[in-house]
Amino acid sequence: MKSIKVFLASLLSILFMVIVPLSQVHAEENKSVGKEITFKDGITAKTLEDNEDVKKVETKDDNNIFVATYYKKTGEMKYETYNLDRTLINEELITDKPSSQNELKVQTMAGSLIRKNTLKDVYGYWIYKKSGKYIWVTKLRNGVSKNPTEKTKNKDELNNFKSSVDSFMSNKDQMVAKVGSGIIATIVTLYLVPEPTWTKILAGLLTVISGAIAYAEGKAMYNAYKDSKYYFARITI
Repeated sequence: MKSIKVFLASLLSILFMVIVPLSQVHAEENKSVGKEITFKDGITAKTLEDNEDVKKVETKDDNNIFVATYYKKTGEMKYETYNLDRTLINEELITDKPSSQNELKVQTMAGSLIRKNTLKDVYGYWIYKKSGKYIWVTKLRNGVSKNPTEKTKNKDELNNFKSSVDSFMSNKDQMVAKVGSGIIATIVTLYLVPEPTWTKILAGLLTVISGAIAYAEGKAMYNAYKDSKYYFARITI
């Protein structure tokens, strides 16, 4: 009888040791839910839900409210865009990650590759040398690219585009070093769109990484990509 009591006491002790940490983990996961934070540019962010299946984050600026829901098991992300009266404007489910569309014909004709810096071959630049001339492939996203030969009239814009890409990629590398390469597909999906919006991007980033990293490297990447768009539009062929 005494041995049974000792066994039961030991079993209860083990169960307590397991259950308490699990409850602490659950509390840790949900302690930020409902807590609003304000970034220095005035954007507010709030985690609406966070469990083993989804993480839902809301961001708000002077114009819109964005709600990003990240489905952890499938890697899909849903965006809801509201006006400030919380009337739903748009809803989109992001399931297709942009894939590389190599410009093989252009690159084959261009000569020897001397420099490149790209994000999954869907954004960036390639510089080739042929017959003493520098031939570029500049790409903003899939379907948006230019293939200029470097000349006096476009040299500054090309090099400024290159600098903005280098800045984007450098901050991307810093983010990856902190959170891992699993973020790459999300980066491609969030940034490489026709009209990237920082508040919307931030909501998506906050579903997969911390606020400090999202705001530091994430905002720097956004600024660099906006610069890329500016200089890309001014590159003449």
